[in-house]
Order: sequence, then structure tokens, then C-alpha cells
Amino acid sequence: MNVSLKNAIKNFTLFSTALFSTLAIAQSKLAIVIDDVGYHPKEDAAIFSMPREISVAIIPVAPYAKARNQEAKNQGRDILIHMPMQPIGQTKIEEGGLHLGMSAEQVIQRVQAAKNIVNYAIGMNNHMGSAATADSTLMRHLMSALHEQRLFFLDSRTIGRSVAGKIAKEQGVRSLDRHIFLDDSNEFSDVQRQFQAAIQYARKHGTAIAIGHPRKNTVAVLKQGLQHLPSDIQLVGIGSLWRNERIVPPKPFILLFNDIPAPTSTAPYEPVPLLRGVPK
Repeated sequence: MNVSLKNAIKNFTLFSTALFSTLAIAQSKLAIVIDDVGYHPKEDAAIFSMPREISVAIIPVAPYAKARNQEAKNQGRDILIHMPMQPIGQTKIEEGGLHLGMSAEQVIQRVQAAKNIVNYAIGMNNHMGSAATADSTLMRHLMSALHEQRLFFLDSRTIGRSVAGKIAKEQGVRSLDRHIFLDDSNEFSDVQRQFQAAIQYARKHGTAIAIGHPRKNTVAVLKQGLQHLPSDIQLVGIGSLWRNERIVPPKPFILLFNDIPAPTSTAPYEPVPLLRGVPK
């Protein structure tokens, strides 16, 4: 065996080992949803400049809600209705939100009105809603409305005793839970710490859903973090988790062999200079 052939075999072996090692890396999913979209053009623009896997939750009554809905659709970005819901306490919520004591018909009308504005939405999550998501009657009305609109529900988990997921399951509505809040604190170091917590959560559980807001430090941390995202973490849109899509690792496409038959493999056979094995 000549030296050049030995080197070729050695290189191919090294390449094959590296290739299969790469494909064997188990990847975990990280979904990031940015809430409160639709109020501030500059901040929204920073979010929309990031990878399209970053999902956006748009408040229906926000002044730029329709524009952001269309922009996200054009980018192929997953969209949620960020529905205002009653919190514990006296904090007021935006018009068109959901309050305790509403009838099923009132909830249906408000969900429909929100969907008419954010018409490309594939799901809904709650804006505030610590009281609303803990109320069984209101959640039954909501899940019935979401089932009718074919929307899933992302529980922002603003309260530990939320019943949204349990009732969604009863009503046949797919639901997901937020795992990490990125920016409860606006300090850069705190947001950075929470981003790393989301990565660690994804590694441990296979999936992590993080929620943030269109704020300066959140944007800075995301741009930096996503640029250096570890190879075992795959950024996905929230819709990928809703649809239970499997991770498909990027396939390195390297053409090792030409699929066109060699000229000497089909009759009539013609000898080629310096090419051995030509039939006679």
C-alpha cells in the first residue's frame, strides 16, 4: 500500500470519527419568548433583529400590535397573544383583558377580539394573571375559547398555584409552562445569570422555556448569549414545543463520491490512459 493511499485512509477515518461524534451530541431545546411586544418601536426592533426562533408575545391593545403581528409573520417568527389577565392586588390591566367573574360568552368574545388583532398567533400566554390563572372557572372558560380558536396556552407561571395547565388538559388544549424568567431584575449580571440558568435547565430536563421583555440589558444578554450558544443547546421557536417536533441536528453535507457513473463502467468500454482495470 503506497503512502498516499495510507494517508487517504487515515484522513477518512479521522473525518468519520469527527462526523459521528458531532452527530452523537445530544441536543436540548431552548425556547425564548419575549413578552410585552407592541409598545415601543425601538425596543421591538432590537428583538426583531434577533434570530427568528425568538418568539414574540404581543399585547392586543398595544399601539403597534397589528404591525408587529405582520412583521413577525413576514419573518417566520412564532407569535403569541399576550393576554392581560387579572393579578392579585389592585394593579389595573389593559382593556380587553380577562377578569374573575366573567361569563363564558364574555371570555370567548375577548379571545376572539384579541385573535382578530394578532391574527397570526399560534397560542396565548398570560400578561400578569396571578389571580386569573388560579381561578378554575375563568380558566375553564378560557380553555374552551382557546380550543375553539385552535390555540395552545403558555402559562407564564406568575403564581405557583396556577390551575391553567390542569384545566387545559381536561379541555383538550395543549399547554406549556414557563421555566425561567430572564429579567425579573433588569441588572445585566442578573439577566446573564438567568440566561445561564435557562441553559442549565435545558440540559437537565431536555427543554427550557424562558420569558423575557424588550429591555436594553435583556437584548444585550441575548445577543451575546445566542452568539455563543453551546453546541448541545438548540434554539427553537415556541411552536416547535407545541408541535412536539423532534430535534433534527444540522447535517454536514460533504460529497465524498460522485453519483454519476464513471465513463469506464458502462459499455462500450474505452481505455483511459493511466487508469487500471478497464475491461478489454
